[in-house]
Amino acid sequence: MTDPTHSTPRPAEGPMTASSRVTLVTGGDAGYFPLLEELTRSLRRLPGGGSQPLVILDGGLEPTQRTALEALGARTLDPGWCAPQAERRARGRTHLKINVAKLHLDRLLPEADIIAWIDGDAWLQTLDCLDLFRMVADKGKFAVVSQASRRQTRQVSFRRLVGGYVELRNILYKNARRAGLPAHLSTALMARPTLNAGAFALSARAPHWSRWRHWQEQVLQSGRLFTSDQLAMGLAAYVDGLPFEALPASCNYMGPWRWDAARGQFVDFCPPYAPVSVIHLVGHDAMRADASVTVDMVDMADRPMRASLRFGHTPADVPATG
Repeated sequence: MTDPTHSTPRPAEGPMTASSRVTLVTGGDAGYFPLLEELTRSLRRLPGGGSQPLVILDGGLEPTQRTALEALGARTLDPGWCAPQAERRARGRTHLKINVAKLHLDRLLPEADIIAWIDGDAWLQTLDCLDLFRMVADKGKFAVVSQASRRQTRQVSFRRLVGGYVELRNILYKNARRAGLPAHLSTALMARPTLNAGAFALSARAPHWSRWRHWQEQVLQSGRLFTSDQLAMGLAAYVDGLPFEALPASCNYMGPWRWDAARGQFVDFCPPYAPVSVIHLVGHDAMRADASVTVDMVDMADRPMRASLRFGHTPADVPATG
């Protein structure tokens, strides 16, 4: 493993609190800098968020960008290429080192107690997720949001074959087949819901880390580097049987979107319309590049509206026009 470089010293800490026990980690490259800055600012403006430990993995940031993030109280850390075969497979795409490093965070942050990851294209609307992360991690379990949802009308996609047969097409199964994993492993993932790697938490001492790395090494032989972390997590959960608990969708919310003007917050689309904690812009490529891009959503009365999901550009931040 490459030694971490250009990291900033940890600030002096007082007595350990529930929040300070969780080290929040994210990462990205120079193109992700605006999103990483927004994530950091979203954390710092929340009550209690000013002192929350935050580490940003450098997947290709410019020096001035690292300086700007450190000025906001973040610690920057170059994880290097944690797996040699991943560097070869990446073919110069340095941002992909983040997908590998996510499964090495216990090694990269040996001083951490509980490690919580949030993708760089997400931001924090509330700190509720940290309490839930800690609650599960304290039991030695993997805290993660399952993509099985009460909003879905069809849980598993499939493809019709000749003779009336169907082939299941869920994400983990497809990625396992693409990676050329043995049939018994891909079959074990058939019809299993995805455990989304965009936001998760785990004790730094949990056994999951070593199994995640084991499975990622298998996946990287032929599979996609970009999804290797999520597939490794699925294998550890569904094949090894390592314990996890599924968190509410609010801890890694990916839509559909509902805006509560009275509270000035995005809320769960379904009752009881609780505020969302983590806003994840997965799938919104145009919006990630341009904060002025808007998407369809509804208000509390189901009236259609359009707005940006980017921090600092939500309806609460944009003056109403007559």
